[in-house]
Amino acid sequence: MISLVTGATGFVGSHLIDYLLAQDKGEVFALVRNPAKTSWLKARPNFHILLGDLQSLPPLPSNLEVVFHLAGLTKATKPDDYYTVNWLGTASLLENLTRKNLQPKFIQLSIRAAGRPAINGQPVKEEEPPSPASPYGRSKLLAEQEVLKYKDKMPVVILRAAAIYGPRDKDFLQFFQLVNRGWLLTFSQKIVMSLCYVNDLIQAIRLCTVTPTKSGEIYNVADPVPRTWEDLGEEAARLLGRKIKKIKIPLSIVKTAAGLSELSSRITGKASPINLSKYRDMEKLSWVADTTKIKQELGFETRWPFEQGLKETLIWYQENGWL
Repeated sequence: MISLVTGATGFVGSHLIDYLLAQDKGEVFALVRNPAKTSWLKARPNFHILLGDLQSLPPLPSNLEVVFHLAGLTKATKPDDYYTVNWLGTASLLENLTRKNLQPKFIQLSIRAAGRPAINGQPVKEEEPPSPASPYGRSKLLAEQEVLKYKDKMPVVILRAAAIYGPRDKDFLQFFQLVNRGWLLTFSQKIVMSLCYVNDLIQAIRLCTVTPTKSGEIYNVADPVPRTWEDLGEEAARLLGRKIKKIKIPLSIVKTAAGLSELSSRITGKASPINLSKYRDMEKLSWVADTTKIKQELGFETRWPFEQGLKETLIWYQENGWL
């Protein structure tokens, strides 16, 4: 299989490349914007780094079979940046592939926030009308819509992943660092979410390459059992052997902190994982995915129990000096 991976230097992208190269079949091309951020990517005979970005693609192999489009912005100094990268970047990539007369299978990694929050705790199905709550979610929905414009030109599949965690992830890192210090932040209202361990997501991506799919299908990818912040923090504390003190914070204070963090990001130019876009998703309280469709059509089931996936994640953090 001849494949292209965008977002190759990121958390999920580096895990996908590890998996693809472990199969020792075909060739993997990684689109890399910043060569200084390739610490997870190891040189191998069938692995090629292509310098470029979504707006300016380098030459691609004429026999390209699969594109794994994982590149995206998860935090930004200003909301417009989400649209520039996630939406317009996806549009540019697809346009460039078409211009080069390439018709690979196009697998788009999207997010639960591109859909809509759950109502009364009922898991959300893929076909339900989307209603993103944040600029981040809206930018990913617009990217999905760009992909679907090409469903008659090339086979396309969209994976809406739940909150992804695992080794190399930085989005949950601050939360786990607090737990490691003995503190668990909880909120005045219960927040419930679906989670997805990174190795399970990689298996879902793999299934999209080996299972016939109708062009334009969207699949939720998640552990079928939702979790609360308390679940996540308490299990992490147990695995780390920490006694924790819970601090309950009103969401109004979280909003203020997110606003101040975003203002600081604009001044320093360094994006923070705590911002108003993340808060707008958080205040919806419930992002729970229905995983029936991907199980029935692709045969996908999570292989990593929550406790095992979290244990592997925390061990990796400790071994690499992150905790």
